[in-house]
Amino acid sequence: MPKLKLGAAFYGLIAVGAVVAAVLILRGDSRYAGADRWYLIARATLLLLIGVMFAVGAVTRRGLMSDEGPRICRQGWVVLVVLVCAEFVVYAVGGEWGTFPSIVTVLIPPMVKRLQEKYYEGRDEAERELTPEVPDEVRPPTA
Repeated sequence: MPKLKLGAAFYGLIAVGAVVAAVLILRGDSRYAGADRWYLIARATLLLLIGVMFAVGAVTRRGLMSDEGPRICRQGWVVLVVLVCAEFVVYAVGGEWGTFPSIVTVLIPPMVKRLQEKYYEGRDEAERELTPEVPDEVRPPTA
């Protein structure tokens, strides 16, 4: 399968968003104002790691559920699931601070892969429709 194009841009946006969220947490955003320091560091670290995973998917342009390429591109989705689960554990231990972790993060790589597959299937179908078929044998004209 060809490399991602729009999917890489989408991964890049998510990576930037995760890094911005981690910086806001470390600065003690209003939702995290009363949180303990360990909680701020744990949540920010997990968000930074999630951002790094999406950045790897964007830079390699293979995503996190690729059929080929480096191991991180083939099995990155598993690492992402583990990071989100760790984020839920930190949230549960931390008490009432901050926002609830997003499970949608785990659903993004399969969605991007499916959209990419459908895009290339549609493009191949359109190319088949535009190219005329070559007949197997040439028939003489009938009079």
